[in-house]
Amino acid sequence: MLKSLLLRQYKRVFRSSRWMRMHFTVMGHLCLLVWVISGVFGVDTKSTTTYQLFVFISILLLFALVGSLVNRFKASIKRQLPRYVTVGESLVYQVSISNHTQKSYHDLVYIEQLALHYPSYAELTHYYQREHLSWYRRGISFRLWRRYLYYQQGAYIEEQPLKYLAYQQPEQLTLSFTPLRRGKLNFTGAYIGKPDLLGLFKRFYFAEKVQSCLVLPRRYPISAIALQGSRQYQPGGVSLANSVGDSPEFMSLREYQQGDALNQIHWKSFARHGKLIVKEYQDEYFVRRALLLDTYLGEHDNELFEAAVSVAASIAMSERQNDALLDLMFVGQQCHCFTTGRGVDHMPHLQEVLAAVQRSDAGSFAKLTTAVVAQQRQCSSMVCVLMHWDQERQDFMQSLQQQGMPLVVFLLSDGSLTQASLANKPEHFYLVDMQHIARDLAAI
Repeated sequence: MLKSLLLRQYKRVFRSSRWMRMHFTVMGHLCLLVWVISGVFGVDTKSTTTYQLFVFISILLLFALVGSLVNRFKASIKRQLPRYVTVGESLVYQVSISNHTQKSYHDLVYIEQLALHYPSYAELTHYYQREHLSWYRRGISFRLWRRYLYYQQGAYIEEQPLKYLAYQQPEQLTLSFTPLRRGKLNFTGAYIGKPDLLGLFKRFYFAEKVQSCLVLPRRYPISAIALQGSRQYQPGGVSLANSVGDSPEFMSLREYQQGDALNQIHWKSFARHGKLIVKEYQDEYFVRRALLLDTYLGEHDNELFEAAVSVAASIAMSERQNDALLDLMFVGQQCHCFTTGRGVDHMPHLQEVLAAVQRSDAGSFAKLTTAVVAQQRQCSSMVCVLMHWDQERQDFMQSLQQQGMPLVVFLLSDGSLTQASLANKPEHFYLVDMQHIARDLAAI
């Protein structure tokens, strides 16, 4: 009860402060300050004349508020957003603003609006991992609440001045911002502010325009991982995969379909039947690498999980030049496996998956190991991105090594671990400090 009341107060304070910041100009804020001061010192009307200043400013503010109600301004916007953007990299895009009134306007402001979600106390506690702290440090302050609010929005876009907007002449604005998190950025529209005649108060028109942009995890340069791994038999042949440099096995003949390669046409059958017949092959042996992402964070900070996702995304990008299949395996609400390479899927889709992955509960690693064991015979090698090095994970890595599986382990750390403090490490083991990811990956 007390926590929900506190969050409601945070919400009211945030809304009122944002409304004041948006609607009052610099001169308007100055008038408000003088109005409050003159009201305080002008209470005693017999000993001071400050109340006259209070009355005068009150009339000015009243006229500004009433004048702003008369607003026939209408406009529409069109954004030119890219499909993808990366966390931490500046995004520059264009906005075209069209005036639908028969009048030109000066000194407007343009404010982008991203979808706003007010969090619950459980979400805040889960994000900041504060349950393990002392009881007097578990509270969520307004500063932390507002910080999480902007994080959930995904970005902070400053208002842009719009000096002139003519009738039937679209105005181009260039905006830029830096995404704060991975995932989808949802644009709901934009406010276009028009000041009153006195220049104290702004009246806003909301131009609705719903769009979205996907923010991919940050990626770092990393050399391709060289592991000894032979081609493995794939039940069913991964029939959609392309044969690049392989010796495919002839399976059957079928009629020609649009898009079939000309070198697969069976000319003897064409001469016999008078229609195009192609040879159908089945590829059954591929180099297939599994990329395991451990999504259980535990008591670590959320930044460690974001670092682990970035490492997984970097490894996936380094594998795009290899002529092999790549299986990304992780646990969300359930165990997921996404395959890319050799024509099965494309790398951008794998990056989209990593942009949306969320952390899981304590039993997720057991589900992941079960999925890996079921697919182990099809894999040539494995790359694991972990955030813990407990006994459960050590035992699983040792079992993979005992079965002859080529293995690479990346362990994310907050800087408190050292190579010497870790036991039962495989041959290819890399400790990555989340504060120096680029340096540690470049050293591999």
